[in-house]
Amino acid sequence: MDKSSRNSLATLLYDCIREVHSYTGSGILSEVFKNCLAHELRLRGVRFRINTPVSVHYKGIKIEEKLFADFVVEEEIALEIVTGKRFIEVHQSKLQTVMFFTGLNMGILVDPSEARIIDGFKKFINPKKLST
Repeated sequence: MDKSSRNSLATLLYDCIREVHSYTGSGILSEVFKNCLAHELRLRGVRFRINTPVSVHYKGIKIEEKLFADFVVEEEIALEIVTGKRFIEVHQSKLQTVMFFTGLNMGILVDPSEARIIDGFKKFINPKKLST
């Protein structure tokens, strides 16, 4: 997927996230928000995998690490849902790890606890991958 298409997909994801947030408001549990978002993505015909295991390989061996992506959308974007500012750094590190080991070009971190969802929406680019 080229950069323009990936950015269009990120905009579509933001629209879905905004729709869920406008219905639920802030303060909803991340698991509930995640399931509502999955339903919204299905309604819009977006392909995704939820709670996706991520294989960690290092120098030819598989490392036994329990790493999961909240969402992998259209095999292009990793999406993580986090609730509360104190968890943002941990989830940002998790998102970067997921992007590194999956080779996905973009990651999005969403904090639905923000009153304005735009304040809880952050995009990240995988500096190790971006070829298109």
